[in-house]
Amino acid sequence: MSQRAVVPALLILLAAPPGAEAKQKIASTRELLQAGFFQDFDELDLEALLGANDVKINVAARYEDNLAESPGVVTVVTAEDLDAIGAHSLEDALHALPGVEVLRDGLGRPRVVIRGLSSGATGGGSENVLILLDGRRIDDPLLGGATLVNMAMPIGNISRIELLRGAASALYGSGALGGVIDIRTFRPEEYQGIEASIEAGSFATQRYSLRVGSEAGDLKTFGFLQFESTHGPRRRLPSDSMTGLGATAAPGRTDDGFRQIETNYRANWKEWEAGIKISNVRADGFVGLVDALGQNDLSYRQTQISLGWKRVLEKAGTLRVNAEWTQNRMQEFLQPLADGFKAPAAGGGQATFADGALFNEDLSSRHYGVEGLLERRAAGHTFVAGVALRRESALDPTLDANYNFLTGLAVTADAPLLVPDGHSRTIASAFVEDVFQASERLSLTGSLRVDNYSDVGATVSPRAAAVVTLPRDLNLKLVYGRAFRAPTLAELEVTLPPFVSNPDLDVVRADSVEAAVSYRRKAFRVVASGYATWLRDAIAPLGPFDPRHSRPLANGSGTDLKGIELEVRRTLGTGNSVFANYALQQAQYQTGGADVAGVPTHLGNVGLTLSLGDHIRATPLWSFRSSRPRAVGDARADTPGYSLFGATVRALSVYRKLSLCLSAQNLFDKKYADPTFTGGVPDDYPRSGRRVLVSASYEF
Repeated sequence: MSQRAVVPALLILLAAPPGAEAKQKIASTRELLQAGFFQDFDELDLEALLGANDVKINVAARYEDNLAESPGVVTVVTAEDLDAIGAHSLEDALHALPGVEVLRDGLGRPRVVIRGLSSGATGGGSENVLILLDGRRIDDPLLGGATLVNMAMPIGNISRIELLRGAASALYGSGALGGVIDIRTFRPEEYQGIEASIEAGSFATQRYSLRVGSEAGDLKTFGFLQFESTHGPRRRLPSDSMTGLGATAAPGRTDDGFRQIETNYRANWKEWEAGIKISNVRADGFVGLVDALGQNDLSYRQTQISLGWKRVLEKAGTLRVNAEWTQNRMQEFLQPLADGFKAPAAGGGQATFADGALFNEDLSSRHYGVEGLLERRAAGHTFVAGVALRRESALDPTLDANYNFLTGLAVTADAPLLVPDGHSRTIASAFVEDVFQASERLSLTGSLRVDNYSDVGATVSPRAAAVVTLPRDLNLKLVYGRAFRAPTLAELEVTLPPFVSNPDLDVVRADSVEAAVSYRRKAFRVVASGYATWLRDAIAPLGPFDPRHSRPLANGSGTDLKGIELEVRRTLGTGNSVFANYALQQAQYQTGGADVAGVPTHLGNVGLTLSLGDHIRATPLWSFRSSRPRAVGDARADTPGYSLFGATVRALSVYRKLSLCLSAQNLFDKKYADPTFTGGVPDDYPRSGRRVLVSASYEF
């Protein structure tokens, strides 16, 4: 029998109904390739035959749905994609997504930006983007955002990343202004075995990781452990925010040292699922709190415990109940102002700070809650309804300091603390969603959510979408959404340098509309989308920046954002593919119409994966960003654009189950920088030069 005849016969055999001679199983494309049943991918449309295009996602509708039919503009990146581009952390992975950037702040913490919707103006980390881990929030309610206490999430346990762009508070509540990033780790049923890996390279970088999956009857478990350490590139900084204002440590070098231990465990038993995440991070503080070089020591810890239960009820539908408890602790020793800094003394005269201005902060927060979801399908409708109750608390934040950023004076022994005893709030939420299959080619979705905060009141978030299946393998999606971000606990009640809290702050709001057209046929996929977003009541500090004084927070006017995004992917035979994405974006202030500082007009990525024999895969990657405008009144030239080239070569199963990888990022050692605010580091934040890493993994 020829291979062309064997393939259909094999598929029929594998799809045999229960009770047939063969055990029921779905064959993957990879299994058929390994079995040698065809030589050229183009010989057989396996993607259509095996349903490989029906990628399942959860992020767009709060239940599992097909990517093509989901009511939202979604991009999915799999573990195989991350391996191909040589991604080593979540930051590397997000850089490759359309319309997404990861920038650094003065303390080296990552800030995720989607569609030019900047965040982090008040000290948090990516608070305008909601980042989830297996559908659960991992943000910090005290200072905001998820990347503050998760500075470099490892990707060794990531099964896929789902990116939903646009306003999505109707599904998830606060924070989903620019979009939602749902990081899906391996489920216990997805991975069985033991794999150990080791990695080393530039800047004294070393990583060690272990993942283990096992099964014993109804109990399935998966565990992941990683240790990482690096001293970083330590780039030269010729001047800082205090240059010309007094004592400064510039010129000097950035402090990029970083150490992390992270563990993740998941267990499934019948209808129950439990998980635990523990992350410990130690960092050297990059530049400093107010963009002045200093000696800093940052220590972050996050512990999250979750429990889920799911049952299919014969008449009512599928019921899911999820509970989670998260505690964050931030211990920061900071030197915001350098040795020899001078300031007025409380009793008159002038005080000289021989060791600089020093701060010792202990900032802890906790949030816990429970959510219930009911999914029911009837008469062409898929109904999802849910209720949630969550509690957020600041746990007695403390600050010891020898300098008062509020008064600009040296601190005396009887000076009052700059932080109160703490602040807590309760959030009660309810939402409903209806996905109606109006016809074979038209699906309509309506969602509505109400979130009531005990400190800032109630907010209503609607969302509507239409998905139209057009002839010739085309799909059209139209989406409208409204989103909000509640002020963080620190923004409301906890005054920490360099900002002054404001209990009268209102929520930040955003409305967005978008349209997307996709074409999917055989091994070719292309998605084009356009959007417009109107952000209002943005929270920002008032007045010009001065590194010696804190600024009060207030709601401002807002920004108008619009743009076009394009994604293309083409499979070229077995093991070969080309992929690209591009974003054209514009962000302007609502008042005055000036361009928003730091937002590039053009950004994108182009990559190619080549199969070099049976075991070698090579993936070159080109990433580019155009120049970035400055704020009104900032006399500096625009932040220059740049192009970065990288390459990854993987040798799969070179000896038994040993695989090797060599990756180079910024291959040509391009000098580039992330933008700073007006009055910050004059020459922007220097980023890493060439980075070369070698890794080996072995599956037992």
